[in-house]
Amino acid sequence: MRIVPEKKILPLTAESIDIVSQDFYNYLNSIGTPRKNMILARLTFEEILIDFSEHFGEEAELVYTKVSFFGRPSITVAVQGDKFNPLETEDDDNLFGNRTSTLAGSADGAPVYSYEHGINAVTLKFSKKALNPIVKLLIAVAAAVLLSGLRFLLPETAIEFIKTDFLTPLNNTFIGMMATVELPLVFFSVACGILGIGNSAVFGTIGRKMVQYFLRIIFIMTTVAGFIFVFIFRLSYGTGGSQVHLHGGIELLLNIIPKSLIEPFTGGNSMQIVVMAVAIASVMVMLGERAKILTAITNEANSVIVQITGMISKLLPFFIFVVLLNLIWSNDLHLILNMWKPLAAFAGALVFCILVMFIYISARESVPFTTLVRKVFSTFLIGIVTASSVALNGEQFDCLTTKFGINRRFAEFGQPMGSVVFMPSTAVNFLICAVYMAYYYKIQVSALWLVIAILLCAFVAVATPPVPGGAIAAYSVIFTQLGIPASGVAVMISMDIFFDFLDTAFDSVFLELAMIRVASKTDMIDYDVLRKITPARKK
Repeated sequence: MRIVPEKKILPLTAESIDIVSQDFYNYLNSIGTPRKNMILARLTFEEILIDFSEHFGEEAELVYTKVSFFGRPSITVAVQGDKFNPLETEDDDNLFGNRTSTLAGSADGAPVYSYEHGINAVTLKFSKKALNPIVKLLIAVAAAVLLSGLRFLLPETAIEFIKTDFLTPLNNTFIGMMATVELPLVFFSVACGILGIGNSAVFGTIGRKMVQYFLRIIFIMTTVAGFIFVFIFRLSYGTGGSQVHLHGGIELLLNIIPKSLIEPFTGGNSMQIVVMAVAIASVMVMLGERAKILTAITNEANSVIVQITGMISKLLPFFIFVVLLNLIWSNDLHLILNMWKPLAAFAGALVFCILVMFIYISARESVPFTTLVRKVFSTFLIGIVTASSVALNGEQFDCLTTKFGINRRFAEFGQPMGSVVFMPSTAVNFLICAVYMAYYYKIQVSALWLVIAILLCAFVAVATPPVPGGAIAAYSVIFTQLGIPASGVAVMISMDIFFDFLDTAFDSVFLELAMIRVASKTDMIDYDVLRKITPARKK
């Protein structure tokens, strides 16, 4: 969408607030934001404007600006006067929770407050409307297939020259870029997750119970899936092989303890990095205010790493093109064609686990099985069609509060936390890819290898941020630790989009079912609403 630069100066009256919020709503609609997200974002945006009006008075002037910088549109509302940040609200009755997180989840970019030269400004920057990822994938595949025909037109020496001097270096460069950010990404993601939990005033006992339950489900599901995958794929068992970098049991346990602050990063040991991140972040939480500056630096560093990862991931379609063309010219295309096997095993394991959880929740909470299925179907459908957690955010929140009867404040706290921490489908995704690649490359494994694979995939799934490119770094971390060749990483990156559709859909349902159980344990649920066949109407 092309944004025409526009600037309006209006009095901070109720009529002006309505005009600005309606224009904001129309913009969200134009960029394809889901309707429920649009409504939530508009109401929160209106609250910001109302707070401006109540603080500065209706005689104050509101400057409303829409601009586009290098194709990235932004909206700014500004008022002159003393410093006043409307994003910081201490109102416990605020229906929409934290305004920054609400607008970030419902719209596109988190609002940013600034105060310069006596001007209070709140700015929201939006990304350019991206092409559908499926379309990008199809373009990359089509280009690779078309150019593969050059093999019949060019001499073998020319094809070999292109492969050796162009395709392989490009492939290695992309993998190298991801390797540069993968370990810092794991460290800062784990550390910031612990710091965020430790610094939250509302975390308390309920939050700890929620996280503990989330982690328990992830490890149980990953372990069950591991048995399923080992039964399906006949692995080569032995001592583990020199490629796996795993030795005796005692040595392995001691090896997860880093010998220095630098060794985990130079040696690429992701388990040591997770342990180090947990230890450092836990100490920072205990120090509280004394570690305030270091906590802020850690959060900012995490934002930088996540942003860099997102930038690299934009090259993914081109990388897929390079990988496919190289595979076709090397007569290795059968590896891509056979990826339906782990994909089918992944889908089967998820269906089995979700059925078990439906039966468990149905029995424990005395809710008919079919009623639960009907209530979660809409979010599952959005996830399987869009593969976007943002797209299903509004529908999921509505399901938790309106269909399940979960306390609204509890849902406002648990949903965003769960979307980051609770990704059991993603852990199973990583595990099936690791097991299948070990099967394909005939890597010798041992029982110890399988245990480490299960633990590693579970830990990395929790540490992987839900941003574009996060899974790419995760594959590299896991495969490197388990001795799987880098070519396996390249294939998985090419195929990740298909796994992502299942990940998003099933993770959304797992989160909703887990939230029912945690809310039940903490008396944060209305059982009359939960057991109703038809959802309750909003008041």
